[in-house]
Amino acid sequence: MKATFGTALTLVFLIGSLPISAQNIEAQLEHVAQNVEFAVVPIWYSQPGDVVNMQVVGTGFLVTPEGYFVTAAHVLQEYKPKSAQMTAGLRQRSGDGTGAWFDVIEKDEAHDLALCKITNPLRKFVEDKNNPGTEMPTASLRISTIEPITGEFIAITGFPLGSWSPAIQFGTVAAITTTNPNAGRVPAGQRDLLQISASGNKGNSGSPVVRLDTGEVIGVIVQAQAAPLFTTVEGLPFAQSSGIMLAVPESWVRDLLKRNNVQSVTQLPPKRHTSYYPLPNK
Repeated sequence: MKATFGTALTLVFLIGSLPISAQNIEAQLEHVAQNVEFAVVPIWYSQPGDVVNMQVVGTGFLVTPEGYFVTAAHVLQEYKPKSAQMTAGLRQRSGDGTGAWFDVIEKDEAHDLALCKITNPLRKFVEDKNNPGTEMPTASLRISTIEPITGEFIAITGFPLGSWSPAIQFGTVAAITTTNPNAGRVPAGQRDLLQISASGNKGNSGSPVVRLDTGEVIGVIVQAQAAPLFTTVEGLPFAQSSGIMLAVPESWVRDLLKRNNVQSVTQLPPKRHTSYYPLPNK
């Protein structure tokens, strides 16, 4: 397949029978980024008695407007009920954030998944009309019912490297099965793990893997695969990202929600904010 460059890029990628032009890929990524931005939440942790120096230990994403969210089970290693040491960050349009207490509904360590719920109703986090920008435009993501396909385009959104604002990365489903002796964090069904072609960092655990054409979740990041760098300098270990992350499949997330009678839904940020809009019709 050849590409020619003139007034427009004519390279076309084919997924099944659906043609996606390079321009459409960029537009889809922009739509997904804008719609998912307020569905992801940083999971903050602070040492006992220190509520100032919070650090991001992982990512969660809302699956209902009522405050249910999913994350990786290992992110909640330090969770204690009724404690302010671990909170979920709800972001405001101004860029500020509010830490919200949450309850752990189920922690499935065998599949490295957890279902949680914001303790107070999200509607109580209301806009201060005298302080523009403080409105809380929460969104939620639906779990896909269609299995991933090797090579399809995806985006992941999370809070890597301690960031308090979400970062979105573009990638593909590199493989839909995994035979990897380093995947020991998920003792159940390791072969079912997805391989995602995106560089992961600390804080990405629990990030949703979002299908680019629908904005639905097809997996949850649970592990980044490191690639060692060899050096002749003794005593200086180096490591870099392999560019591959492991994710649990959407079927595991659906099972988790079903056991707890939770139905995931897509809720976009409020339409009154014009830069946030649904995916284009096909």
